[in-house]
Amino acid sequence: MRVLALLLGGLTALSVHAEPDNTCWGDPVNVAVLDISSAPFTSNKKGAEATMKYQTNPNWFSGVCNRSVPFSSMTHYIDVGPALIPSDINPGYFKLSDDIDILLGSYGDDTIMKYFPLEPSDSLIGSAGPGSFGKNIPTTGFAVAGSGVAKFKLRRDIIGGAIVVPPDTELFSAYRVMDWKPYPPRPSRPLVQARTKGSGQVIPVMPECSINQGNTIEANFHTLQTNLVPSRSDDEGYRKDIALHFSCTTSLTQDIQVQLVAGSADFSSDLIRSDNHQLGFALKHNGVLIRPMESFSARLENGVDNENITLSPVKDVYRELKGGRFNASATLVILSI
Repeated sequence: MRVLALLLGGLTALSVHAEPDNTCWGDPVNVAVLDISSAPFTSNKKGAEATMKYQTNPNWFSGVCNRSVPFSSMTHYIDVGPALIPSDINPGYFKLSDDIDILLGSYGDDTIMKYFPLEPSDSLIGSAGPGSFGKNIPTTGFAVAGSGVAKFKLRRDIIGGAIVVPPDTELFSAYRVMDWKPYPPRPSRPLVQARTKGSGQVIPVMPECSINQGNTIEANFHTLQTNLVPSRSDDEGYRKDIALHFSCTTSLTQDIQVQLVAGSADFSSDLIRSDNHQLGFALKHNGVLIRPMESFSARLENGVDNENITLSPVKDVYRELKGGRFNASATLVILSI
């Protein structure tokens, strides 16, 4: 037992990661969550633009720093998220989805907007930094890169009245280092990062096509017997058949995708989340399960189409389903192909 304790202690010591001198990082990383649903598009046509601000909450945040040089001004490495690729349509922008491109930027102490990605030599400068020399110095008062602007451009015409934003997507990570040449290497952890919301978002735009004339679709299951709710989506149980009528303001004839925008149940990514953590809902189209953020195919003929979906409740097989009221919500969005 004594040898085992010594071995574990040695492994723990080896696992500690020392960050480079003259850098700052978040512990934990400060995160700005962008509410992109408020992006103010005034058109649904390709090339339409929108601009919004973002910031951490609160807008001042803290970090941990190493400092060994007599200089306090700091600059940044800023990377765009790994899922974002340079746009093939809008120079300088990055592709966020098939529908939308994004460009992010922030102000330094000189109040000049600089757009990401950035290297330290691009001089996104912040004056806040550690007030003393040493290792792992708790430091407060950071703000640069924690607030700025996000610009958007539509990559194509949006016919369904909404743009789907991919969930929990990293938009950028900012690594803070001393403005001292040669510039220090970036730390292993960013000081601040921006992400989209975890459950996905929808940006409303002017629609050309709608589902059930844009009315809310109600599926009231009334009273359910908990012991009769199945624990698998392919088991027989309660179900609601829902008719969908697609109609457009023009005589479009084309294939479309209909995307299910919803949060996933805590116990299964196959199911729509409800406010009862032991209960989710399966959505099927032509007998095929459509998971949250997935889509099914349909076709408009002269601007119209009719489809049917089925909703059914599914319980967590590992936890008791308790009685009480429940609610769930989701959005169906028509997408061009």
